[in-house]
Amino acid sequence: MSTHGILIVYSALVSLKGASSMLVPDEQRLYENVMLGYEKSVRPVINASTVLSVTFGLKLNQIIDLDERHQVLTTNVFIDQAWKDENLRWDPANYSQIRSIRVPSKRVWLPDTFIYNNADDGSTGFMQGTYVLLNYDGIVVWPVPVKLKSSCKVDITYFPFDDQECILRFGSWIYSGSWIDYHSLHNNTSSPVDLTAYVNNSEWDLLSVTLKKNIRTHSCCADPHPDITYVLHIRRKTFYYIFNIIVPCVMLSALTLLTFWLPPTSGEKITLGLSVFLAFSMFMLLIAEEVPATSESVPLIGIYLCVVMTMTSLSVIMAVIVINLYNRGHKTKRAPVWLRVVTLVWLSKIMFLKHDLFKFAKDVVLDDERKGAYACKKHSFTSKQNDDVLYQELETLSLENQFMQNRVKVGKAEGSISEARGNESGDEYQPLNERTDKADISEDGDCEISDSEETGDNNNTTKEKMLLETGKSRAPEVCRTRSSLFQRKLIVAEWQQIASVIDRVLFWFYFLSTVVSYILILVVVPNYNYKKWNEELWSEQYNYHSV
Repeated sequence: MSTHGILIVYSALVSLKGASSMLVPDEQRLYENVMLGYEKSVRPVINASTVLSVTFGLKLNQIIDLDERHQVLTTNVFIDQAWKDENLRWDPANYSQIRSIRVPSKRVWLPDTFIYNNADDGSTGFMQGTYVLLNYDGIVVWPVPVKLKSSCKVDITYFPFDDQECILRFGSWIYSGSWIDYHSLHNNTSSPVDLTAYVNNSEWDLLSVTLKKNIRTHSCCADPHPDITYVLHIRRKTFYYIFNIIVPCVMLSALTLLTFWLPPTSGEKITLGLSVFLAFSMFMLLIAEEVPATSESVPLIGIYLCVVMTMTSLSVIMAVIVINLYNRGHKTKRAPVWLRVVTLVWLSKIMFLKHDLFKFAKDVVLDDERKGAYACKKHSFTSKQNDDVLYQELETLSLENQFMQNRVKVGKAEGSISEARGNESGDEYQPLNERTDKADISEDGDCEISDSEETGDNNNTTKEKMLLETGKSRAPEVCRTRSSLFQRKLIVAEWQQIASVIDRVLFWFYFLSTVVSYILILVVVPNYNYKKWNEELWSEQYNYHSV
């Protein structure tokens, strides 16, 4: 090859090389030049004594969930970190005015920012971003979108009217404060986090977010380790629990009130109380599934359910007592004096109750009466009309007068109780006045007749006075067997009225107890808790803005 040919080939190669150099993009040239000799394993400072300042910014997008049982808060956040890398700077005039480029995060030095209260099993807790933004002055910006799962200590004392404080604590894992220091990106703003894209949660309200910077020491070394702690104050929305738990409990409590209105003869008082108790037990199991299994505190709604379940249990016990009192009259023993004074006098006056025992006694039908134990051959009382005649005769005589005297004596707690026939004292109503000298026995020998006479008492009834004025010869004769039956009916009616008074007193007691428990547990205590939290939040906000 001649010398001329060699020159032609050489010039072609030179021109080819120049053309290829002109085809390289400016960003590629910039990237190659900047990364030339760069070491990502060392801190990006020229002087080793320089403390690298990392600016940390948090953008909260959503509170996804707070798992009370596992005490884990799940949030969706964007984390922005910025620092100055003294080894990654260039002059934009040399690279077509390029002021920033995006490079893979694996090629540059990154702070080992770690979330200390990490609760995600599938994550190490370190930030993992794909790219970083390099600026010409050496500022590196590292945006990281992440779904955080952090531990949060849940206080269930006021559940479901509770507020919670959950923290997000970030800091360097290996570098101490002598090498890296953290600063907030939003120091000069009203809120330490960016909430421009925040999506409200259906269960929790975000009240405020405060920022705290802590200096802690590890057991491995005495050097201080700074961290940035975000405190999230959230409040539970109570509509779900009010509508699905509290309102049904109120309705069940109203059903419990009906047990005191059911007559003892219905046989459903105890059944209704037990059914309501089982319904409350179901709600208790539902609450137990929602709150964490802890012995530190009992939730407020759990206390409320325990109170209403206790009151329901007491209502069942009192229903048994009322039914027992209602049926004690069949034993032909009168109620004790103190019980008659308390129920038929004092409590009846407070409850505005009036008792006409003679009227109630007419409606009482004894089992012995159905079996014919009080039937006699001379007086046939097989029809209601004849029974009414008998009751009129009994009321005409001194039986009514004597019973009213006994009631006055009991009401005033004066005197003694009338003695019963036979060997028992104070167990039966005083029988008709007996004329020992004029007791007649019927021809058949099974019906005893007695004439009434003036007792000498100033409180005789009007009917008896009229009869005495018209003459003793016209006084009617009364069958002693039937009068004994009426006396038993009066005893039964008296016990039944005592049971009805106790039932009415228990109704009002349970009603007032239910209302007081509702107001105290579901209104007063939650409002006190909310007021305490609001004052604390106001104080923290004031301190944050003052700093």
